[in-house]
Amino acid sequence: MGETNEKNTLASRLGHNFLTGLFLLMPIGLTLYVVSVLLDLMGKFIQPAIEWGFAWLWHNSKTAAPDFNTGLYRQLVVVSSAVVMLIILVVVGYLSKRLFGKILHRWFATILERIPGLGSLYGTIRQMVDALSGRNKDTFRRVVMVEFPRPGMWTIAFVTHEQPTVFSEAIGKPVVNVFIPAAPAPTTGVILHLSPDEVRETKLTVGEALGLLMSFGSVVPKPESKE
Repeated sequence: MGETNEKNTLASRLGHNFLTGLFLLMPIGLTLYVVSVLLDLMGKFIQPAIEWGFAWLWHNSKTAAPDFNTGLYRQLVVVSSAVVMLIILVVVGYLSKRLFGKILHRWFATILERIPGLGSLYGTIRQMVDALSGRNKDTFRRVVMVEFPRPGMWTIAFVTHEQPTVFSEAIGKPVVNVFIPAAPAPTTGVILHLSPDEVRETKLTVGEALGLLMSFGSVVPKPESKE
C-alpha cells in the first residue's frame, strides 16, 4: 500500500510539474509560432523578389548569376529577406500611427466586422489588444476587487463604464459596470452592475491584472513596485 501511494504521489507530482511547465511556456510558444508563421508567409513573397533582384544585379554586371539556393549566397538571401521584412514591419507600424494607416485599419476592420461570427471574434480580440497596449483606456478603466460569487469571497474585476445611465435608472441607484474575467482566459467572464461602494480600488495596472489571471494567480506584482 505504501509503495502504491508513493508511486501515485510521484506520478501526481510529475503530472503537476508537467502542467505547470506547459501553461508557463504556452504563451511563449504560441507567440513564437504566430511570429514564425507570419515571417514564413512574408518570406514566400519576399525571398523570390530578393533572388530576382540579386540575379538582376549580376546580369547587369555582365557576370553569371550564382546559385542562390545553396551555400553562402543562400544565407545572403535569407539575411536580406529578414532585413527587408524588418523594414516593412517598421514602415507599417509607422504608417499605422498616421492618417493613412488609421483609414486603412478602419476599412479593414469594417470588412471583418461584417463577417458573421468572425466579426464578433475580431472585435473581442481587438478590444483586448487595445486594452493591453494602452491604446484604448476606455475598455478597462481601472482594476478593482468585488465580492463574487458570494459575500466574503473577493475577485479581480475591471471597471468598464463609470456611469451606465440605462442600468442606474433601471436599478434605481447609481451603479458602475464591472467585468469579472475568467482565468486563465480573461476574454470570457461575467458583467455585474454594482454600486460604487461595492468595489474596492487596487493599485494594479491592467497588464498586471491580466498577467495575474493568465498565470492562475501565481504572478503577483510586488508591493514595492507600486511605490
